[in-house]
Amino acid sequence: MVRTQISLSEEQYRFLKGLSRGSGESMSELIRQALEELRRCRKQPVDRALEVLGAFQADREDVSLRHDDYFAEEAER
Repeated sequence: MVRTQISLSEEQYRFLKGLSRGSGESMSELIRQALEELRRCRKQPVDRALEVLGAFQADREDVSLRHDDYFAEEAER
């Protein structure tokens, strides 16, 4: 783990200190969790798309070949 130093506003510090007391987690751990959440939210669209590859199963065997046809059929409904 890399050690670093940050500056917080008084309000941010009080908020973080209160969260730490209430949760029993260290302020450092709460900051790491917040940064991880921010990192997940800021992933590139292509990264998010790659995460779902293979997560779904099609109800037809030719979806990879005829996906545009199927979208067009749905749009006509």
